[in-house]
Amino acid sequence: MIEVVIRAHWRDRLLIAAPFVGVALLALVTPSDDGPTLCPFALFTGHAGPGCGMTRAASYLVRGDIGTAITYHPLIPLIAAQVLGGWVWFMLRRSGRVGPMSQKMLNTVLFGTAAALLAVWAVRIASGTLPAV
Repeated sequence: MIEVVIRAHWRDRLLIAAPFVGVALLALVTPSDDGPTLCPFALFTGHAGPGCGMTRAASYLVRGDIGTAITYHPLIPLIAAQVLGGWVWFMLRRSGRVGPMSQKMLNTVLFGTAAALLAVWAVRIASGTLPAV
């Protein structure tokens, strides 16, 4: 009998483990509104940016508190789905099961997400619902 040993390169292991480590960290960290601001946009302008609240929203999302997550940032379900889909696509690409994503598709996703972030930001500014900086 021939024994087959598969030795994954350390980068492959890291790519596989990274999302799980990220989700575990988000689940372990208790979101806080009174912590220091690390966002360069907020530090420079004194105002919350288009992505402000996203980390806290992601933390609540992985804990299953979808309502609070959406309160912190309404686009967190979309961003989470894109991150998960991107990771799955990347892993399938590395394994040779799918070809590269077309430049048109990638640009559509990126520009669409940027437009959605800016639109939500504008609505939050107009309604006074931006998170505190």
